[in-house]
Amino acid sequence: MQLPSDTGLIHAPKKKRHKLHGKRGGLFVHVREDGRERGYVWQRTGSDIVRGNQRHGIQCRDLSVEAVYANDASSPRIEIPRIVIDTMRVKSNHLRAHDVAAFWRLFAEARRCGINADVHSIRLGDVVRYLGLESLQRAKQALVRLASAEMTLRLNQRGYRGLVRMHMLKVLHDTDDLAAMRGSDMLHFRLPAALKAAVLESRDYAWVELNALSRFKSKFTAPLYFKLCLAAGKDKLYRDVPAMTKAEFRAIVGMPEKTQTSVLDETLQLVCDELLAISGVRKRFPLNIAFVDERLTINVGRSSKKLRELKPAWIASKVAAKLLTTVYNMPRESRVNFPPLMHFRQAETAVSVPAKKVFDFWCTDIHGAATYGIGTAGMEPREFLDLIARVGAEQAFEDWVEKRDFGYVIDDENVEQTATVSIPRGIARAKATPQPIPEEWQPKALTYDDWELRVTVAMTDVDDAINVDDAEIPF
Repeated sequence: MQLPSDTGLIHAPKKKRHKLHGKRGGLFVHVREDGRERGYVWQRTGSDIVRGNQRHGIQCRDLSVEAVYANDASSPRIEIPRIVIDTMRVKSNHLRAHDVAAFWRLFAEARRCGINADVHSIRLGDVVRYLGLESLQRAKQALVRLASAEMTLRLNQRGYRGLVRMHMLKVLHDTDDLAAMRGSDMLHFRLPAALKAAVLESRDYAWVELNALSRFKSKFTAPLYFKLCLAAGKDKLYRDVPAMTKAEFRAIVGMPEKTQTSVLDETLQLVCDELLAISGVRKRFPLNIAFVDERLTINVGRSSKKLRELKPAWIASKVAAKLLTTVYNMPRESRVNFPPLMHFRQAETAVSVPAKKVFDFWCTDIHGAATYGIGTAGMEPREFLDLIARVGAEQAFEDWVEKRDFGYVIDDENVEQTATVSIPRGIARAKATPQPIPEEWQPKALTYDDWELRVTVAMTDVDDAINVDDAEIPF
């Protein structure tokens, strides 16, 4: 058989890609037939998931310097896994508010040094300064209470399935050594193995302000605050906190089921007041709290306030190479006016404008201010250039994105901070009105001297019964 002369290479058929190829972690909005919309997130699988052992877990420069009660200039943030926030329950009732704060300070220290280690250490004076205590003895008492307290976690990972009960902390010092310790001495402790496993394998988490925990006066404020931080870090589509009744609030914060109504009302009022009192650098998102129809409703804003904290948008490699080449070909004195490429990608997330277009706007505004004296973002040309020279290109770019006409909205839902909230107390039961006692026919009891009256009354009843006709009896 003669073969055709124009034989060419035979290409193997292309492998069919998965329907979710390139979409992992993206948002898909499904429009139903009735016009309603519902959002779905493609779940990441395999190597796409960033586990806790691949994340640093803490954001600060110096934890010992910044994690101080009197620090109002900065506030370190720690990463708490979602599985811990949702399932952690403290089973001991003898803990206090600063005991809970001390536990998370030790957790932050373990996260900084590497939580996978068997033993961690911290200077005892750091715990005292973090709690704002004036007595070293009170910090030691808090550690003793933590060592005797128990908690539970509900996990589903290798080695830990279902409900796991454990001690919250193990202090590697006996009573005499702990009593003799000074503020400069190192405290050695060990965290529960189940808690460390939950952190290392976690995929979802919340950033929590560490310095806010030390100011809580109620130990029941922290669990609700963690849930609010988790909701504030999500996208607007999923940033909702379900309304809860007083009984649901009691279950969320871990109060006993037999808590008196008056105690529950006072605790709910105190927790709401403490959440609204978070201010300064410790306040990451606005809170709107109301109590309507016997339900507590809480709305939270977005926790990412700064441009550099937003998730960078995806950019094609060719576009990124072109932008980098444009900046590298500039003179050295002009190159300092441009922030890193990551900032332009984060600006795309904030204002929904492509990173290349944001880059062009930035170049045009700098050229117009330097050459033609044209102001931008509500600033005069000289003011704009002086801002770049004074605070640097990164901070100036962040201010520029916030003030420019395409707008940088911190919170899309415009959540207004509630000043105060009043929780109605439980309605007291109405006291029963005493009924008037009917006047007795005999004002006083009969005595033995009244035997004739007794016989007369008895015989009268017998006579009445005898005189009744059978036809009158309703059988």
